[in-house]
Amino acid sequence: MDSSFLIESAELKLQFRHAEGRRELSYKNVGGEFEPWREKCKAKLAELLGVESPPHAPGRVTELRQATHEGVVVKALVMEVGGDLTVPAYLLEPASASRRAAAVMAIHGHSVGKAEGPLGLARDGYNAFALELAKAGFVVLLPIHRGFGVLRDISAGRRGYRLDYEQSMHFSYVMDAFVRGRTVVGENVDDLLRWENWLAEATSVQSVFAAGLSYGGDLALAYPVFSERVERIFASGSSGSFALHFCRCYNGPAHCVPGICDWMERSDVAGLNAPRPLAIHYGEMDTPCLNEPGRDNLAAAYNEAVPSLIAEAGEIYAAAGAEGNVRLIVTPGAGHALDIQAMLDFFQ
Repeated sequence: MDSSFLIESAELKLQFRHAEGRRELSYKNVGGEFEPWREKCKAKLAELLGVESPPHAPGRVTELRQATHEGVVVKALVMEVGGDLTVPAYLLEPASASRRAAAVMAIHGHSVGKAEGPLGLARDGYNAFALELAKAGFVVLLPIHRGFGVLRDISAGRRGYRLDYEQSMHFSYVMDAFVRGRTVVGENVDDLLRWENWLAEATSVQSVFAAGLSYGGDLALAYPVFSERVERIFASGSSGSFALHFCRCYNGPAHCVPGICDWMERSDVAGLNAPRPLAIHYGEMDTPCLNEPGRDNLAAAYNEAVPSLIAEAGEIYAAAGAEGNVRLIVTPGAGHALDIQAMLDFFQ
């Protein structure tokens, strides 16, 4: 017997896909009054994410250093979130003469490096959005998430352990969270809430806007659900559907929430933010990797499910008495990148 005996892929039927989720708590299936639905759906989302309730108080924050960049004071901070982990963030403060009432939580996604892109030290799809927001007069906080950038291995200082994410692409941090009933999304949301509470205490800011790209767009939808301070949300380059997120392109597993399709879709997560104004943003070229024009785009945030999901979110907003407060913005000719002008216009 030689290798010609072995079964070839051409001899198999390879058209598998998992069955559609039940979406038991989707507003599309439940309907009715907004607040009772929101209470149940928010509680289930917190359970699926593993979000702490009530949120942990912020730990001790230390300023490591500061610098002035393009007229903006940037402070490098670290927060203690336990005896074995500190997490970093950058606070960007504009000139007092141009300071606005609201602060912005700038939320990064994959390929953040050490925050070079959001801070304007590198050219990428973030388009220096944290810096540009500060130059426009906003106090901006840019936290670095567990599993990303300088936190790519959160157990690097513990001998014999390796809980990494982007470093080796083995995603041990994600898997370790899953087997313990946690999610990366949930732990990142917990940290964002910690940083928001610290920001309110340190700067007396009570009004917060949220802006994020890619995985940061996912977090820009999920984190405000559990915040009382966030007033406006700009979510860019986020996936159009939980059901299509992984089976269509090579999206990182940080986005994954086990079992969520049996309870809700991304439209429901978006709708939980009603009545706060919400902008869902995509680049025209940010399309599935198997289709033109974004054939080689592995992020492929915009897919055919987006229009129906936007419509579903609109129905939820209408039920909350905020019809018209959710909108879709598509930037012509752009790919997986944040549109600075569209974001600033939305935050006016």
